[in-house]
Amino acid sequence: MALRSVGGEVIEQPRNETENWLLETVRRQSQQAGIAMPQVAIYHAPDINAFATGARRDASLVAVSTGLLQSMSRDEAEAVIAHEISHVANGDMVTMTLIQGIVNTFVIFISRLIAQVAAGFLGNRDR
Repeated sequence: MALRSVGGEVIEQPRNETENWLLETVRRQSQQAGIAMPQVAIYHAPDINAFATGARRDASLVAVSTGLLQSMSRDEAEAVIAHEISHVANGDMVTMTLIQGIVNTFVIFISRLIAQVAAGFLGNRDR
């Protein structure tokens, strides 16, 4: 879903040297981190950005922007990719999903509480 929202595409078969380098970099770093090879994607955007997503450590995706690939040196890009791999290795995507669910529940509860108080206040005002 995250990849679709940015219009990216998963690299199934590298079409050029940059895609090949990116796949090999993610493969090497994921092996060093002791995780399964994530899917790798590139999305077209001028921003210097990357993200990791997925439901589990063994079912994840690492995506980088074309802006990152064009603006950063290979060493800099490898550092960014390592950062994203660390999110996968630490299970941060699952943690963030759980935290978001808790926050959403809390916000809904508070908003309903405020609505009830406001309705009670406005109801008393009419009398």
